[in-house]
Amino acid sequence: MTGTPYDQIRTLLQRYARAVDERDIDALSGLFHPGAEITGSRGTQSREEWLADMAAPRSFPRSMHVIGEPLVTMDGDGDRAAVDTYAVVYQLGDQGAGQGDLTLGMRYVDQVVVFEGRWVIAHRQATMVWMR
Repeated sequence: MTGTPYDQIRTLLQRYARAVDERDIDALSGLFHPGAEITGSRGTQSREEWLADMAAPRSFPRSMHVIGEPLVTMDGDGDRAAVDTYAVVYQLGDQGAGQGDLTLGMRYVDQVVVFEGRWVIAHRQATMVWMR
């Protein structure tokens, strides 16, 4: 791993944004601990359950996640951290089908850990703060 832990964690979040927008399930899988739990609009899911949902057809064909600067609190011996991040998610509708766009204000509260030499998300609480 290169850079400071803060830089590495920030990169993890940016990689998440790119992977989810590109619908790259393999890349998303590598960003989460094998035993990760993700809590969001579908309740609490294992990594495998969440990835299966992410691979399913979506209501909006495209999205763009804009990730804010994370608030990182290091824990333990430098191999764990609590991360609190705001994001704006643009859900882009199929204009040809008359579908409008949707914008979401999200908050991601993550527990991240070093696993196999890299930072991964061990637990995520995703909360929609607002919607337009």
